[in-house]
Amino acid sequence: MRKNKRKSNNVDTLIADGTCINGDLTFSGALFVDGEITGEVKGDTDKQSVLSIGVHGKIKGNISTPYAVIFGQVDGDVYVTEKIDLKPGAKINGDLYYKVIEMNAGAEVNGKMVVVGDPKALEHKSEESQNKEMQEPQAENEQQSVEAEPAKA
Repeated sequence: MRKNKRKSNNVDTLIADGTCINGDLTFSGALFVDGEITGEVKGDTDKQSVLSIGVHGKIKGNISTPYAVIFGQVDGDVYVTEKIDLKPGAKINGDLYYKVIEMNAGAEVNGKMVVVGDPKALEHKSEESQNKEMQEPQAENEQQSVEAEPAKA
């Protein structure tokens, strides 16, 4: 029997269509929202929490979680430390901070999209430094080819 290494599709907590919650919410495991939440939603980073927002789901407030799958609407900033999956019809009215994104046609982000991760990999380089980096390896190659030629007697 093989073990499945992918995350389970089980939902630990369900907020059904027609349910409205006013206030901040902290969760661990898998949370599925098809109702409405007004307040901040935080997923437990140690437990690798997953937030799923259904087609009827709406969150008015900031979100912070390792993983998110969104079909519905978010009015606030979204901070995803690992991966976000924006499905057709997803709508984010706010800034999106993510490490990995999968965005389907029909998804919408009305705000900044910022990649978070290794700061050195995201560091902005000026044109001069990029051109210099490109020229340095060529100069080394030219020297090597000159040195590799046999001397004529």
